[in-house]
Amino acid sequence: MTTPTKKRAVKVAGRHHDPAPEPETPVGEPRRRPPWVLAAVAVVMAVLAGWCTLEAKSTNAVVAHNTALSDVAGTADAGKQISAALGTLFSYRYDDPGRNEQAAKELLTGPALAQYGQLFGEVRKLAADQKLVVTSTAVASGVKLLDGDRAALLVFLDQTGTRGDGQHSTGAAQLSVTAERVDGKWRVTGMSAA
Repeated sequence: MTTPTKKRAVKVAGRHHDPAPEPETPVGEPRRRPPWVLAAVAVVMAVLAGWCTLEAKSTNAVVAHNTALSDVAGTADAGKQISAALGTLFSYRYDDPGRNEQAAKELLTGPALAQYGQLFGEVRKLAADQKLVVTSTAVASGVKLLDGDRAALLVFLDQTGTRGDGQHSTGAAQLSVTAERVDGKWRVTGMSAA
């Protein structure tokens, strides 16, 4: 049984109006929504479900190929070899530039070889003038991607430099690195500051 609603009279600028009667909704029953609202909600939910399914498939495909977390030995090997390579590549002696050139040929390939050549072209000029010796050590590395013979890493280097006049400097570098394994040996294919 419903309770009748009371009508209130509204007085506006000297006139008296009775409000239109309000439709009565039985107590405890929800208001019915027009069918188009339910249809719109259904369409939105269907689109959202489809998008979530596609994203899940895409994520699963990447995860299926990324064995960085599941291949402990492979991940450790990639991290160890690439960290050692970067320590060698970014250490420099003004009186032995040939050592870096040889290391670059052995440890780099593709775009990384060209990047390194440009970078150390500038270093050679400064190092000879200042009698500079730089020692770089990889202090931490993290393998972000390991997919067969391809890897992507984040490597942190500590660097110390000594000039011929005895001045010392220290610094740090954070590199995002890509690499590929050829005949069991990891070679750096790309580097960028991270």
